[in-house]
Amino acid sequence: DQAFYAIPNALGEYVREDRGMRVHAWRGIGSGYNKFAAEAFLDEVAQAAGKDPLALRLELTKNKPRANAVINAVVEMSDFKRKRPGRGMGIAFADYHDTLSAGVAEISLDQKTGKITVHNYWIVADPGLVIQPDHVHAQLESAVVYGLSAALIEQFAVKDGTVQATNFDSYPVLRMSEMPEIHTRILATDNPPSGMGEIGVVTVAPAIANAVFQITGKRLRHLPMTADRVKKTLV
Repeated sequence: DQAFYAIPNALGEYVREDRGMRVHAWRGIGSGYNKFAAEAFLDEVAQAAGKDPLALRLELTKNKPRANAVINAVVEMSDFKRKRPGRGMGIAFADYHDTLSAGVAEISLDQKTGKITVHNYWIVADPGLVIQPDHVHAQLESAVVYGLSAALIEQFAVKDGTVQATNFDSYPVLRMSEMPEIHTRILATDNPPSGMGEIGVVTVAPAIANAVFQITGKRLRHLPMTADRVKKTLV
């Protein structure tokens, strides 16, 4: 569902998958991976239509002032249109329970190893009326950290129905030394407060994937975007 995009005809379908094990809510819940698919695909739509991905998002939200505003704000905040040699810039927009956000990732890619490095991540959120702005910034920062780790390296290996990881020595998460600079901004409005629990996660992965395409011309359609998976995509 892309309620803030002016797309007149949409069909949504799903298949319930039997995973063979119990799974629980992930931060971002369904939006975490569904917005990755939707926002990465929107860049593919832009390419197929011969349009700039940013321009397409602004066109699709021109009648939705709040959505248009968060996109424009993150573009200004990140100086999105400025070329950075050796770096890719990707953008994504998301909504979650009437909270809106837009994110921009600045990345580089070691094409020999396939390792993606995120150098900066900018995120703007409009959660309606803001009661505790420090808490909003904290939620955005922590959600981006979670989103980065999930987008780039986190995965469970399962063998014979058993998860192989037993602790953090065998389950990878991004470390402090691997974190980018995270820049947050709030666009407070007089709309009712609409929550901050998940919105910071959902733009991270698609913004990274869209930045990778800018550098390589290759699409990453699976998570996590591990070095091995990226290398196979680049071949």
